[in-house]
Amino acid sequence: MRIGLIDVDSRLPNLALMKISSYYKINGCTVEFVQTGKKYDMIYASTIFTRSKSDCLKLIDYYGDLIEIGGTGWDINKRLPDEIDAVNPDYDLYTADMIAPRINGISTKQRKIEKATEIVNAGIGFTSRGCIRNCPFCFVPIKEGKFRNVAEIKDLINPRSNVLILHDNNITADPYCIDKLHEIKDRRLIVDINQGCDVRLMTDEIAQALSEVKHLRSLHYAWDLMGFEEQVLSGISTLSKYIKNYRHMCFMLVGFNTTFEEDFYRFKKLDELGIRPYVMRYNEKHDDVRLNHFARWVNSFIHKAVPDFEDYEPWKKVKDSYNSQLSMFEGVR
Repeated sequence: MRIGLIDVDSRLPNLALMKISSYYKINGCTVEFVQTGKKYDMIYASTIFTRSKSDCLKLIDYYGDLIEIGGTGWDINKRLPDEIDAVNPDYDLYTADMIAPRINGISTKQRKIEKATEIVNAGIGFTSRGCIRNCPFCFVPIKEGKFRNVAEIKDLINPRSNVLILHDNNITADPYCIDKLHEIKDRRLIVDINQGCDVRLMTDEIAQALSEVKHLRSLHYAWDLMGFEEQVLSGISTLSKYIKNYRHMCFMLVGFNTTFEEDFYRFKKLDELGIRPYVMRYNEKHDDVRLNHFARWVNSFIHKAVPDFEDYEPWKKVKDSYNSQLSMFEGVR
């Protein structure tokens, strides 16, 4: 059998596709990313973001019954069969040349290739699934259910490198969090806690353990809702005793249930603490012009050169039109 794969929108190597690839290769099949002009017995596609559903519908129109689509962006209730989920990922599936164009930010082509090489050689996976929270904007509780441990750190190591990309959704909620961090340290691994830490659960013991491991990039966490301000700032204060603030990054969800004034307040608070804010637009708000400009102003560090958002030239050009439309909308309500 010839199996084709389509990675619709992943920024990192797609773990589900890597496991599908391993499973079929073990069973003697030829597996590759879909190439134009080639015929396949079965095609598997995976999508991360719900905004890619229209692309998936086009794939169904083109391939019909030949294709099966999964991933959070398509169906949060769909899971890999147990026999596929149990296999180790195929670390030969992705190349650095495939990942490099997906790396955001201003960087040279050579630097992106270097970072992509680091990523494709890394171990990747989950030691735990699920989350103890039930955030109204998050798919994890529905998709993965209650928090549980599913693997050990040693199970995820890629022999090619000492880098580990850990997908655990809430490592600070893990009863074995400190033990896992100690193992990462003892094995001299460089870790990317990809989904971030729940900073509201930060303790001195966890913060110290986090400070003793090497991180692939900034340690990141989230401040999504205004009601959690006190807990978030308290957690940041604890973490800051062990890891300098310039090594923190805080994701800010905007466009869900906060006003722009609350979004701006969170940005200023974090910036004043010396923490890098990163704006994450809620899926349904990607067409909000002000939030789009705000996200670029913050995420691209433009606020360092242009401290006042109202002076940011791309926003200034559309501000009057945006405010006029907003007033009309509020008048209708």
